[in-house]
Amino acid sequence: MFSTFGGPPAAFVHKGGEGCHHSPRRLSMETKDHGNDEEVTLRTGFAPFDELFGPFTSGEIHLMVGRTELTNALMNRLIVNAARKGMYAYYADGGNRADPFAMAGILRMHREDPRGALQRVMIARAFTAYQMDTLINVNLGKLGEAPPLLLVSSLDSIFSDPEVDTDAAEGMLKNCMNSLDGMAAKGSCVVIAASGGSRGGDLLPLITPHCSAWVSLRSRQNGRVRIITKGGRWMDLSMVHPLQTMIDDFRALPAAAEAL
Repeated sequence: MFSTFGGPPAAFVHKGGEGCHHSPRRLSMETKDHGNDEEVTLRTGFAPFDELFGPFTSGEIHLMVGRTELTNALMNRLIVNAARKGMYAYYADGGNRADPFAMAGILRMHREDPRGALQRVMIARAFTAYQMDTLINVNLGKLGEAPPLLLVSSLDSIFSDPEVDTDAAEGMLKNCMNSLDGMAAKGSCVVIAASGGSRGGDLLPLITPHCSAWVSLRSRQNGRVRIITKGGRWMDLSMVHPLQTMIDDFRALPAAAEAL
């Protein structure tokens, strides 16, 4: 049902012990004092995107909608940057999107040992709506503490399964969002990737009200991609070469990040 990278299959459990006992406070990347709390901030390292969208922060749910290869690449970067700083990352992977090989490649570019860093990354895969429901609404509840970084991919499309009754699928998704709200309230930095296409677009209204920030990555003509934030800021990216496969193969066009 589930597979993990760095832990056993049934739930998010660090392989060094019986459960996840690592405090998000100790594993913070960058912190800001807020009374008794500390705020985790995390960036992708892809400068044009980071300048437009800003950091991903603890206690919030962030949504990326659009081209799967781009949202996957950005999530890979978030995981790598978290792992490099000693933060544990938990990835609820809908549709087999997580790519440990890509993560390892990014780590090698930073001259870091992938094996050591990726021990802090745990991936649980869900291929059906029922598996994702179990992963988020059951398995996350088994954690001793909220994970510092929690990512979910293909959340809209996995609940658009024609084999699942619409009311049942919407009910499971609503429960998932409530569970993710709970993780954010406990201090997790939650990042969701959704396709927003024909398979999942109808379910986005069940997701967006829970998100403090969202960004859309949409294909345009001539290989361009337009990024639009919730606040109305936008940027156009163009391909550096036609056979590109990585987010770094895009460049921001001039006068990109202006308000609409």
